[in-house]
Amino acid sequence: MEAPVDLFALSGDGKSQLVARAGASLPCEVRLVFATSQAGQTELALDLAEGERTFARARFELPRGLPANCWIPVYVRVESDLRVSAEARENLRRIRIEGVFESLGEAEYYRV
Repeated sequence: MEAPVDLFALSGDGKSQLVARAGASLPCEVRLVFATSQAGQTELALDLAEGERTFARARFELPRGLPANCWIPVYVRVESDLRVSAEARENLRRIRIEGVFESLGEAEYYRV
C-alpha cells in the first residue's frame, strides 16, 4: 500500500512536519519533535492534515514540572489501512503517552 496524499503534522505554533509523502510505502513511522512553549505546560497538541485539509487533533497529557522548550519526541505511525496513531516518548523523563485523537472534520483518505 502507498500513501495516497501527503500527510502533515502541525504544531500549535503553526509549523508543519511531513509524516508521509504521497506514494510512500505503508506502514511507516516517523519521529517528529515538538517542544513545550511554557514551563509547567500540561498538554501538547498536534493536528493532522491531508495536504491543506486539517482533519484531526492528537492531545498528549504531559507530566507536571516540564520546563519551557522541553523537546518531546512524537512518533506518528501510518498503517497500511491508512489508520494514523501517535505516541509521545521521552526516555530521560520516562514519558510514554498515547495520543488521543479527536476528529476536526472529514478526512478524504486517512483515519484516526
